[in-house]
Amino acid sequence: MSSSTPQAGLTNATSVSASDGIISWTTPNGKDEAKYQNIVFVLDLSQSRSPKPGCIIALLVEDVQNTNKPFRLLLLLADASPDDLRPYHLRGLPDHLRPVKGKQDVDIVVSTKSGIGLSLHFWEDVLRPLWDVVEHHSPEEPSRESPDVLITQDADSVRNFARRIGGSDGSSQSRTIVLLSGDGGIVDLINSVPHDASSSSSEQRQLLLALLPLGTGNALFHSLHKPLWASEGGSKTEDASPLVLGLRTLFNGVSANLPLFRASFSPGSRIVKFTPTTTEESLANDDKSEDNKDASKSLHLAKQETEVSHLFGAVVASYGFHSSIVYESDTPEYRVHGAKRFGMVAQELLRESHPYSAQVQVRYPSAADWERFDGAEHAYVLVTPLSNLERTFTISPASKPLDGKLRLVHFGPVGGERTLELMMKAYDGGKHVGAKWDDGHELRYEEVDELRVTVLEDDERWRKVCIDGTIVDIPKGGELAVRKEEESGFKILVDQRVLPSKLD
Repeated sequence: MSSSTPQAGLTNATSVSASDGIISWTTPNGKDEAKYQNIVFVLDLSQSRSPKPGCIIALLVEDVQNTNKPFRLLLLLADASPDDLRPYHLRGLPDHLRPVKGKQDVDIVVSTKSGIGLSLHFWEDVLRPLWDVVEHHSPEEPSRESPDVLITQDADSVRNFARRIGGSDGSSQSRTIVLLSGDGGIVDLINSVPHDASSSSSEQRQLLLALLPLGTGNALFHSLHKPLWASEGGSKTEDASPLVLGLRTLFNGVSANLPLFRASFSPGSRIVKFTPTTTEESLANDDKSEDNKDASKSLHLAKQETEVSHLFGAVVASYGFHSSIVYESDTPEYRVHGAKRFGMVAQELLRESHPYSAQVQVRYPSAADWERFDGAEHAYVLVTPLSNLERTFTISPASKPLDGKLRLVHFGPVGGERTLELMMKAYDGGKHVGAKWDDGHELRYEEVDELRVTVLEDDERWRKVCIDGTIVDIPKGGELAVRKEEESGFKILVDQRVLPSKLD
């Protein structure tokens, strides 16, 4: 992949020892140490094309506060690997990362605007040198093909890439796409690749997604890896950072079906997003009311709207408080705060405590009939196949990786204080489940196969639904309908320890 010599990035290490969670070594610059949680892999050189004693120990140290150098990759060349490090051993570059002409393509997508903008740093300082050293020291001969690398230029880069690789152009039957992004990269891909689970083309073209969590919430990644970092009681069982876990999965993971759902919308529904622009452009594109003019002057944003009939999702579909948080926090001013932006916007919305006018219906598993919820006002309507929307925000504690079950979280207009209480309990290991009050209000949490929300709001501000971070404006009287997709047509790379057979 690189014209540089992987050997040049190695540091000779002697007196390497490992015990009690600490690995220590000596280099010409002196002694140093790190924790097991920093270990990405231990590459066994006895298995390389030119067998030799010893190993390469790869460690990642992170400091996101250091904007110039947020990542430090250590590649230690050691004479032997301590016995304690056997669980981290890597034989070489796995098959899913080897391009083979006519059989398998490999793409690396670096989403430069995801999260707080660390993807390019991670690619240049961590993933590319790691990939190079593993390929160089693998048992197999290097592939004649190289992975294609996409450095995104704008919000359409991933979608354009997905349309290009999704066509029936006679290219390889399988493809691995390594995404340095957040959940947005996944949703852009699954909605832009031509998708028809019943078609023969879906069965012939296998798309395997590998996710390195460089977004804001990283809900899909955290939920798929949850058994590795949290027990039922919420205590940590694996102290490795999400990026270290992601790298371990990338080089040692296995393929699994990615559960999806389909969200359908009434005619007239529109995807809504804001893009930075000049004040003059904002005023030309926004409504002409004085309020909208003032907002445009202060935010310098232009609203873009695209008609949409349906979207596929892997993370969440919501209406009410959650969708409003996502919609109103998606501005350049808020995005620089990372995950904190959600809490900042939530405080404003809690003060308003708007009751969302809608009709809500669900169909339960194995049931033919629909149940309509009482009341015409709601605060929170959310369905998800995942356990966590952020690493510490457990929205659906019963959800297990890859089980594909949709679970509903719903409560009515309980007021700002109670809503905040529920959100805090979700951050406390999912303790919001089972909440109820003396006045009859309660939080509903249950498995469903389908959800329908008929939006009855006059003000378009309160007519927004969220599908994996994409905001859709539903016309008054229009409907959001969500159901499980039995065959998704996509696969995802996971740690084999989270496979359902391992968790049973």
